[in-house]
Amino acid sequence: MTIKTYLGFDVGTKRTGVAIANSLTAQANGIDTVIHNKDGSTNWKDLQHLISQHSPDGFIVGLPLDKDNQEQEMTFIAKSFARKLEERFNIPVFFIDEYLSSSEAKNQLKWHYAHKNADRADVDKRSAELILQTWLNETTHD
Repeated sequence: MTIKTYLGFDVGTKRTGVAIANSLTAQANGIDTVIHNKDGSTNWKDLQHLISQHSPDGFIVGLPLDKDNQEQEMTFIAKSFARKLEERFNIPVFFIDEYLSSSEAKNQLKWHYAHKNADRADVDKRSAELILQTWLNETTHD
């Protein structure tokens, strides 16, 4: 059995949360939040560093659909990010609906840390963890 490593992403315009998991444990863990460039462009330098550290076999990108399962502006941003990931690193990208992942992450962090406003970087990292865990739970990943 080959153990595969996956990186999950909660794509945002200011930050992108990153999580990691492997096919043996199938347990996602948030590992970092990449802060994007001041001009709004993706911080490929920091992403490259993370990706080279972990040598993933696949990328899982949260697809932000609205409550009616329709695409919205962030859906196109996430798809563009995914397309560029696949082109740059020649690693397959898988999508998973991320509806309410940020809300759920924020709720979990508020409860856990017992404060009114959870840190946005922690929220993004936890969102990536939830996205990746959902994909792991719903997918056969040999």
